[in-house]
Amino acid sequence: MKNDKIIKIIRVAKKYYESHMDQKIIAQEEGISVSTVSRMLKKAEEMGYIKITVEYPVLSNEELSDSLKKRYGLKKVFLVPKLSGTPIAVQEDVCRAAAKDLSSYLKDGSIIGTAWGRTMKSFANYISDLGVKNVKVVQLNGKTNLTSVPVGADDLSQAIARAGCGEAYVIPAPVAVDSAEIADMLKQERNISAALTLGRDCQIALFGIGNLSRNTILYHSGSLKEEDFVELEKKGAVGDVCTCFFNASGEAVSSSFSRRRISLTLEELKKIPCKIGVASGLEKKEALHGALLGGYIDILYADEELGKEILNY
Repeated sequence: MKNDKIIKIIRVAKKYYESHMDQKIIAQEEGISVSTVSRMLKKAEEMGYIKITVEYPVLSNEELSDSLKKRYGLKKVFLVPKLSGTPIAVQEDVCRAAAKDLSSYLKDGSIIGTAWGRTMKSFANYISDLGVKNVKVVQLNGKTNLTSVPVGADDLSQAIARAGCGEAYVIPAPVAVDSAEIADMLKQERNISAALTLGRDCQIALFGIGNLSRNTILYHSGSLKEEDFVELEKKGAVGDVCTCFFNASGEAVSSSFSRRRISLTLEELKKIPCKIGVASGLEKKEALHGALLGGYIDILYADEELGKEILNY
C-alpha cells in the first residue's frame, strides 16, 4: 500500500477516534463516501493503528463478600462479578482487583512471599508502582522441574520488587527432588536455607489456590509425578497452596511428595500474619473451601460464582 493511502487512513482514523467527528462530516472533508470511511476505519484496525481496550473499575459484590468474611473469619473478601464467560477473562479481573490493592498491604521494607502458577502469572501483568521502597520479595517454593514450562515465578517476584523499589530472592532448587534425603540436604545448603528463612520472616504471603488435577503446571512439568498424584488422591488431598497439599478439612496431607518438597510447610505458612489467596473458577471450589477451613487465607480475592459455591458448603 502506498504511503499517501496509509496517511489518508491514519488521518480518517484520527478524525473519528481522537476528534470524535461524525463519519458523514469526515466523508465530506475527505471527498469520499461514508462507506469508504467505514472501510478505512476497519483497515486501520486491521493494520494495528487502532487498539480498542475496555477500561472499567473492578467492583466487589459487597453483600456476598461480607457473608463470606463472617463465615470464615477473614480480614477481607473481594468477590469480582462475572463480566465475561471466558475463564481467562474472569481470572484476569480477579488478579487485577488483587493487584490494585497490593500497595495497601505493604510498607517500606516489607517482606512478601510469593508462589507460582497460572494465577500468579496473570497477577504479574497488573503490578504497578506500589508507592513503597526496599521491599523484599521471596519465593515460597522451589521451581518446577522443567524450565520450559512458564509458571510466572520470576515474572511476579521481579515485578513486585521493581514496583516496590526492592529485591527479589529465589529458592535455587526444584520444588521437588528425587528423595526425602536429598531434600533434607538441600534445605541445609546456604542459599536455599537463607531463602527459606526469609520466607518464614514474611509479613505477607501471596499465592493462588491449586486444585488436585492432572491439568496443572505442577503435574505437566513433571514436578508432581503420576505416582504422587495417585497417592495424594487416595489420601484425600483436594488442593494446595505453595505446593503444600491439604484435604477437604484443610489438614496437611503427608505423602512422598511432601517429604521430597522444598518449600515452606503449611504450619509455617499459617504463621505469616497476612496471607492473600487469589482464586477463580468453579473447579477450585473444593480446594478453596479446604484452604479456608485450614486457616491458610486471611484475605481472599475470588470471582462471584466461586464465592457463592463456597458460601453454600
